[in-house]
Amino acid sequence: MPDAEDVKESTPLRVATIEVLQVVFQRASEGDAAECRLVLRNKLGKEEILVGHGTELEDSVADVVSQLCRKPIRLAQVDVAEQHDGQLQCVVAVAEASEGNHRGGVGRYVADNRELGLTIAALRAASHAGMLRAAYRANHQKVLRGWSQDIMEELSETLELGSIGELKRLEAEGVVLEHLNRVASAAVVTAANSPKPDSILSLFDTSAWLYDNQGRRRDSYTDTSLWLAWYPGIENADLIVDEVINSMPAAPQSKIPWIVKLFENPESWMRFRGAVDLEDHDVLHVLLGRGLQDQDEAFVLGFAMGTAKRVSWFEYRVFKFVLARIYPEPYRIPRFLQPAFDLGVKCGKETGARQLYRQHLKSLRGLTLSDARRKAGIDMDIVKKYFELEQQRIPFTIASLRLP
Repeated sequence: MPDAEDVKESTPLRVATIEVLQVVFQRASEGDAAECRLVLRNKLGKEEILVGHGTELEDSVADVVSQLCRKPIRLAQVDVAEQHDGQLQCVVAVAEASEGNHRGGVGRYVADNRELGLTIAALRAASHAGMLRAAYRANHQKVLRGWSQDIMEELSETLELGSIGELKRLEAEGVVLEHLNRVASAAVVTAANSPKPDSILSLFDTSAWLYDNQGRRRDSYTDTSLWLAWYPGIENADLIVDEVINSMPAAPQSKIPWIVKLFENPESWMRFRGAVDLEDHDVLHVLLGRGLQDQDEAFVLGFAMGTAKRVSWFEYRVFKFVLARIYPEPYRIPRFLQPAFDLGVKCGKETGARQLYRQHLKSLRGLTLSDARRKAGIDMDIVKKYFELEQQRIPFTIASLRLP
């Protein structure tokens, strides 16, 4: 019997436009060649099975990742260190296998085992280096890679004295800020001129949002003041609801438009079914583990409406029209994100207490997330099922990538 290690996590892992479904490493017996089997889903939704071989694990990983690259690669350096929680931080440097070519990159990933850690780290390294074939890489990585090299060159010149005084530190911050402003400006121009808004987030490697600075995949991100990044996740059953709500970034100092109040204020005579006050709305975000982006907002609004169990076709369609066409920015939910609203409605119908939006959800703030979800009647297994459907319907957005 072969000595096989089957590595499969509950959440598919993403690198650029690749969704890693399974990694299997096996060796028939001591001294035999190693085999690394990689099961992935490409950006077209098609599954692929790749098999790499080598005398050692590292060789088989290099062989299987090479099949996704423009040229064969080798693992130039491998560093595996055990973390305090027993997990392994794998740092992999890759380079082109041909002699005399210095193109390369470094990737990191924290995993339970060496096989998965090296495979994902090698994939990330190949992505960072621009080695992936066009079918697997994010379109604009060449541009970002050039900017990154510029940053490193300028920082090296700035810090070559070896000591960092306050002036030098501020000078270094200025270099980084200039380049980041170029990146941000380019992204704004791209978005403003894109003929296909629903494809904008596939231009860049949005999986960068999924990892911390050690290469560990995030299951939540509440230690941030950036509302785009804030995300409570659902792996937080023992946390107090109030604790998570208090970590929310402060809302922008802007007055809520009257048109939004007209349809979403529970005291309004024209409110749609599912309307709750702001405090209850925040609680619902946390109970469902959703962030603050438009797609998250669409799912939460849909879920609240769905708990009415019976929603008229007319009210449902009119509210979707209002969200897409009547609401001003930043409250508008574009059409390509509205499948999240549709799935939220279906999820709310299937789970959650009847007319959940009429409960005083703020009364749950003192409970743990586990107790609060149970008291609200929210079945997280059903919610997770709809998250998976959402990832399929709206692939490659940041909100979809970070769903469990």
